[in-house]
Amino acid sequence: MLKFHMSVRGRQSADDALTTTFDDALNAMAKLDRLFIEPDGSFVWTGVAADGQAWQVDGNLIDRGDSLAYVELNGLCPEAEFNRLLSIFDSQEVPLAFHLPQRGILLNEREFRRLAASAEGAI
Repeated sequence: MLKFHMSVRGRQSADDALTTTFDDALNAMAKLDRLFIEPDGSFVWTGVAADGQAWQVDGNLIDRGDSLAYVELNGLCPEAEFNRLLSIFDSQEVPLAFHLPQRGILLNEREFRRLAASAEGAI
């Protein structure tokens, strides 16, 4: 299980937007089972892992006109489900950055995954 409280952004700068649009992300997320998303971009996604542990991810899509500025994500979920969600925002053109606001740090994906899978999580 990955545990996190963070935002997903483009590249390694807070000014870099994601390559997907708000509407494209909203439509793709609406297709995920057990995910409820509001037109304003707030969402909650729940499930039960193979070991019987309940999990939940909630968050918000933050729009920036022609692109998605960033995505706020909070929760706990299996890595496979996290990968499904992350694939909506990921592109080969722009590497993702993971901002942990409570720690004031920006991580690349490898660093984020290592921390999120640890006992303390990416909080």
